[in-house]
Amino acid sequence: MNTLYKFSDLLIKYAAYLAGILIFATTLMTFYEVLSRSFFGMPTAWATELSTYAIIGSCFLGTAYAVRTYAHITVDLLVNRVNNVTRKVFAYICNALGLLFSVILTGYGFSHISLTFELGTTSTSLLRIPMYLPELFIPIGGVLLIIAFILQLVDGDVHKGGDSL
Repeated sequence: MNTLYKFSDLLIKYAAYLAGILIFATTLMTFYEVLSRSFFGMPTAWATELSTYAIIGSCFLGTAYAVRTYAHITVDLLVNRVNNVTRKVFAYICNALGLLFSVILTGYGFSHISLTFELGTTSTSLLRIPMYLPELFIPIGGVLLIIAFILQLVDGDVHKGGDSL
């Protein structure tokens, strides 16, 4: 069980690295687009679309890491005013609700991608990218979120609101 736990955490960490790479790639594509448009008067047909997909991908791939490291937005007004036992109960409830949301997101994500693939939907740009490819970030991110919330429930840790990372 310990090996599965460590593997799951490592998977989430590597997804976060990939999210960072996608953000860096977005920066490079945007920089190239600005140079191409400003200095050469030749805008690209691909930079904006691929940058958009990369940003979306980085959001879905990085969310599980944010959950695991408590880097996501939290409302801690109530949490900071209750005792440790109540705080722990709140943590379990919030993680269970997060898990439920993640399961629903993943289920609908797979369903949507299946339909998109079946219909052969492509982007409206000149690239004509099959839309199921960028949409794959949704269920992949959902699965990572499921894993993250399960690990949070196993840990039983309580985030002390207002703490810095």
